Amino acid sequence: MENRRLFLFKGFMWVLAGLAAAVAVLRFALGLGVSTALSDTTPWGLWIGFDVMGGVALAAGGFVMAAVVHVFHQERYHAAARPAILTAFLGYGAVAVGLLFDLGLPWNIWHPIIFWNPRSPLFEVAWCVMLYLTVLALEIAPVILVKTPFQKLHGLLSRLALPIMILGIMLSTLHQSSLGSLLLIMPFRVHPLWYSHLLPELFFVSAICLGLSMVMLESSVTSWLYKREPEMEMLSGLARLASFALAFYFLFKMVDLAIQHKLGLIFDGSWPSSLFIIEMLLSAVIPAVLFAIPAVRRSSKALWFLAACSVGGFVLDRINASGLSQVWATRNFYFPAWTEFAISLGIVSACVLVFLFIEEHFPVDPHALEQTEAERKKQESALPAFAPFAQVWLGEGWRKSARVYSFLFVLAMAFGLTVAPKTEPVLQMPAKRAVGADILRMGPGPRYVYFDHKKHQDEAGGDKSCCICHHLHQKGDVGTPCVVCHQKMFLPTNIFNHEAHVAALNGKASCALCHGEAEPVKVAPLAKKCSECHEKDFMAQNPAVKVFDSKWAPSYKDAMHKMCIPCHEEKAKDPKVNQPNLGRCGACHDSGTATEKAYLAKFPDSSKPGGVK
Repeated sequence: MENRRLFLFKGFMWVLAGLAAAVAVLRFALGLGVSTALSDTTPWGLWIGFDVMGGVALAAGGFVMAAVVHVFHQERYHAAARPAILTAFLGYGAVAVGLLFDLGLPWNIWHPIIFWNPRSPLFEVAWCVMLYLTVLALEIAPVILVKTPFQKLHGLLSRLALPIMILGIMLSTLHQSSLGSLLLIMPFRVHPLWYSHLLPELFFVSAICLGLSMVMLESSVTSWLYKREPEMEMLSGLARLASFALAFYFLFKMVDLAIQHKLGLIFDGSWPSSLFIIEMLLSAVIPAVLFAIPAVRRSSKALWFLAACSVGGFVLDRINASGLSQVWATRNFYFPAWTEFAISLGIVSACVLVFLFIEEHFPVDPHALEQTEAERKKQESALPAFAPFAQVWLGEGWRKSARVYSFLFVLAMAFGLTVAPKTEPVLQMPAKRAVGADILRMGPGPRYVYFDHKKHQDEAGGDKSCCICHHLHQKGDVGTPCVVCHQKMFLPTNIFNHEAHVAALNGKASCALCHGEAEPVKVAPLAKKCSECHEKDFMAQNPAVKVFDSKWAPSYKDAMHKMCIPCHEEKAKDPKVNQPNLGRCGACHDSGTATEKAYLAKFPDSSKPGGVK
């Protein structure tokens, strides 16, 4: 008889995967700005907090069970070892896929292989992910190869299983802790409740706890899906181990906060403190207490619920540490766009589908495989059954699944493409004109650059200094705003209007005025320089641009950087100025400066909707 529970669950997973596929098209075609709610202030969002930080933690069951079964020889947990290693392999694969979505230039993901920076924690993380993913592939390979003609390779990897697993444990230990090292470089950005110099150790201990809870959750869910009796002896033993591990993690965390004199922050009534309390209750306190009760450990429903609470709590911890706990410093609230949720859920769904496929066709769990193959044979020999709604026979077994799941995938993808945002790519962002008076607000929000216009003007020589920056003018104008020519934030703008020139210079007969008498080629590179005609009416008397020969104005960002940075770098070397950091990014891109405060004091409503734009 067909397992409708499993069939409907897989169908739902395919719907999520189809929706994610639609968003993937949007993300790689139009960029991060269209497909996320991320900004320069909040560059780490759901894809880092959940897909990367949480994904690595969820994969911790692989190295935990490998150590418990193969190093400490606890054979009673052997049934959970292979599924845990498979989950770890898929989890790390999901991390790699998630990084492709989050990276601005995903095609450069291979750079750590060639361009080494051993001082960077991210470099170590990248190499650990690559190496551990390779080791996990070698660990799970014998399970796949057992049903292939490559039996010699299967025998070789089987004999090398123990050293491969020990290597995997070492790499995962390094990687789980080094994720905490990434946050050590942000002492003034991560909230004090989550920041500690012991973050690497805390991340490692929490990974062990999460690994045990994840193994219990995965075993409980697969037993429910395949209508099997849960392996209570194994689950009860894991719950007992988890109670000790969770209690140790909780004490470790509290002692660390006490040593840093931060315990008072837990009960200060702020939203970070409430978030921290919820996280600790879900991840450690409630599961640790209840797992220690024998009656609870004998209940499959209680074990499933507590394992889910612990997993959810630790995933929340990773999201908090890498994102939510930083809002107190950035003062910019971030909530993921629905497209970000779609990608995250789609990656998880794809991993679940691959996990179920491998478990159904390869001896990850030999007993489960026997049961699945017996049910498959019954389905292949069963009489035709019509679909309840369409009254159409879709076939049996994998044929029916292929038809239904492909239909759901395409339907969800079509829906996703229909409701996806239709805004332009970030590259097409138009530049906005600077506003203000003595102090100008420049660039895109919410993080503007506040430019003290009068101060720069006075230091450069008063009104006569305008031409240093405003090097070109429109005809009949003086001090033309930058945005008139530099119209795009990130792309150059073509400022030459060919049709207007032809019309003003007496039509087609005027071609020779710019292109000369050469025949038959009349192309832009052969035309004379614009300044030959427009030196007096367009170019300033003391311009920064000595020769006006380009028909393209650089992007607004490039124009500002090329104008400001060289001057700042030169002044930074002047001991009289005494500002050695003047040439760095933070000199201009820094909120909370006196220049910004002066602007906001003059335009108090400028940060509100409908204020100064």
